[in-house]
Amino acid sequence: MTGFATFSLHAQEYNRLITDPRFGTEELFGYCNREGLVRGEFGTHFGHEYIYEPDAESIHGIREIPPDYRITLVMGSWCSDSREQVPRFYRILDDAGIDSDIMQVICVDGYKSAGKIQLYHLGIEFVPTFIFTREGTEIGRIIETPVALLEEDFLSIIVQTPDSGQ
Repeated sequence: MTGFATFSLHAQEYNRLITDPRFGTEELFGYCNREGLVRGEFGTHFGHEYIYEPDAESIHGIREIPPDYRITLVMGSWCSDSREQVPRFYRILDDAGIDSDIMQVICVDGYKSAGKIQLYHLGIEFVPTFIFTREGTEIGRIIETPVALLEEDFLSIIVQTPDSGQ
């Protein structure tokens, strides 16, 4: 896949709350950023999981991520895996000294819809899904839960890519 993520979202609305039709609960919907994720009910989960301590060796390798990498995160604030993995991922970025602007966050409802944001081409079946791209081309995904540790899976995606600087 190429060219499916855009990062010029200046005019977009962020951190919108809706009542999820599937669950009847108030959830984040559409484009979100860290500010929205640390507030409200999801913010409670964020605080509990952000205390995660990533593997230092993996963090060292992640620090070397080339500047042309981007991550699209599709998540559900209603989803237990998103509640666990997303704050941990932010902790990994913070510990590695990587600006979270590298990541575009899209929150979906229980039907995996984000309203006017078209996601069908991303093939999202489970959330969270972290989609790693380089120069607009997908190079790897972490879907729902990591295979090993979140930071190890992150590192393995960027190391396996040719010319990744590793």
